[in-house]
Amino acid sequence: MQVESMRFGLQRRSGIGLMELLITIGILSALTAMVLPSFAPILDRLRVMTTVAHFHEAMSLARAEAIRRRIRVDLVPMRDKDWSSGWQVLIDADNNQLANVGDIVLHTGPTPPTGLRVEARLRDPKPYLAFDPSGRPRSASSSALPQIGSLVFTIGSEQRKIIISFLGRVRSCDPVRGGSTC
Repeated sequence: MQVESMRFGLQRRSGIGLMELLITIGILSALTAMVLPSFAPILDRLRVMTTVAHFHEAMSLARAEAIRRRIRVDLVPMRDKDWSSGWQVLIDADNNQLANVGDIVLHTGPTPPTGLRVEARLRDPKPYLAFDPSGRPRSASSSALPQIGSLVFTIGSEQRKIIISFLGRVRSCDPVRGGSTC
């Protein structure tokens, strides 16, 4: 009998205990707290690149619709003449660079990320892009005057620039890392 009870008392338990689990969670939490701030610039860069891709898509749609429909198509800010609030592609019947009753909204961009700043450096100071039936960017006041220039998208310390050429071609670059070519 005595031998049998000793055998039961010496059995090993498998798994981890509560104390080991709590220590492991504490160590992982401390490591995560130290590493997380270094991911912020990477996340900001991805947010800026994604936002620029969505804006580029809206510009391509506006240009393609202008060619397809043989009418001027505009890309305008959602509200307050501020690109960081979002944008819409529309057929602007009253030529006021705003989505009003009677205008045909073709596309609404996704909600931009928090903290986005957009600085427009366009020939016409009004915040809009218009494409004529040939696919070229045009001023709302004159079909002979192109609406060319650039827009700089910024989140935190990350930036991306979209440049619109005379022919309506668009390219993007990083003004911080791109140097004089941007």
